Amino acid sequence: MRNGQTDEIAKLVEPGRVHRRVYADPDVFELEMERIFGRAWLFVGHTSQVPNPGDYITTDLGRHPVIMCRHRDGSVQVLLNRCSHRGPKVLNERKGHAARFVCCYHGWSFDTDGRLVAVPVPEGCGEGFNKDALGLRRAARVGEYRGFVFASLAASGSSFEDHIGPMKGSIDDLVDRAPDGELALDVGMHRYIYNGNWKLQVENVLDSYHVPFGHASTVNKDGVQFARREGDQKGAAVIETKKQQTSSSWKDRKSYIVGNGHGWTSNTTLDDGKRSSAAFDEYKRVLSEKVGAARAAEVLTPRLHNSLIYPNMSIMGLNIHVRVIRPLAVDRTEVTIYPVRLLGAPESMNFGNIRLLNVTHSASSFVQTDDLESFIRAQKGLRSSLTDWVDISRGLGHEEPDRELNATRGLATHEMVVRAQYKAWLGYMREAA
Repeated sequence: MRNGQTDEIAKLVEPGRVHRRVYADPDVFELEMERIFGRAWLFVGHTSQVPNPGDYITTDLGRHPVIMCRHRDGSVQVLLNRCSHRGPKVLNERKGHAARFVCCYHGWSFDTDGRLVAVPVPEGCGEGFNKDALGLRRAARVGEYRGFVFASLAASGSSFEDHIGPMKGSIDDLVDRAPDGELALDVGMHRYIYNGNWKLQVENVLDSYHVPFGHASTVNKDGVQFARREGDQKGAAVIETKKQQTSSSWKDRKSYIVGNGHGWTSNTTLDDGKRSSAAFDEYKRVLSEKVGAARAAEVLTPRLHNSLIYPNMSIMGLNIHVRVIRPLAVDRTEVTIYPVRLLGAPESMNFGNIRLLNVTHSASSFVQTDDLESFIRAQKGLRSSLTDWVDISRGLGHEEPDRELNATRGLATHEMVVRAQYKAWLGYMREAA
């Protein structure tokens, strides 16, 4: 499927179903790399990862290697990690510190704002050589909200404000949990790769329907007790994993969509009045001291619980972490899990969250490996051309407006959020350059 055939894209998504080619066709994937990951606002990183001038991290936006760094003036820069001379990646480490970025091939060096500052043996350059025109290319547009940095590689398109829209509330819900009003993604990460399409993970983020079944072996009594035991070690606080059942309370949970493929699930409180540990009680005390008892009660009852900021990141609100999804091939995806450190919270509580993520979302954990098995099996099944369509019709026609939140809501066990993602997907994919 090349540019002249993109009218076929519209045929791949119908009300309540999508064609298996959206997961399995390499040509569709190539177009996604161009029209979604080459244009959309993508999560790059968090300012806490580059606290000082010269600090940097490297990542990829689609197929484009980039550097996020802190310049001397305190600004955060997003630069293409490609030497403007002969093309090598300038920085190969995932993170580090440097006064200048020096290409290993011919020694060209660049300032932390991308400017070309030195060229070895300059007498070899032609008369019209212009250093000012040969700096590292900057991301066309960069946006930031409360430390979360996003970039678009396209010079035109919807603004960052229009893209992020109501999802600022999801970021607020997370950041406001920190007694000092700031968080940090500075305690490492979990990273794994699975043999499946990237959209399988994106869909799964807000899919409450799978939990009692896909995680049946994890959420039974023994699994819960193990998670508690591991998290409580050394006095660490644990956000307890509760056994999930298809009970009336589970079925009543809600999901919400707000356009642009974004959405969230809700109805989970952080403090049900029963949870108590030395670390959590101290956290509540410190939070109330900093923001007041009334505001602390609001913070501990978040409305935007697990959130997806389409197309490549999510904020998970219970065992708090930021998840970044990176397509590698039509059937291969990298996922990075960043534990969140709440500044001002007791150290034991932050430690407990990190320890719990080892149990739930590391490469050899309980919960996440359940999902990966489902993704891998789904990709294998989607290779078959004997059945063309994937059903996403649960709850179709039962969506309703939520005027208070300026959103559309449906039951969390329905597939409204998946259909909303494919509406956004179509919007990107049908727009030719």
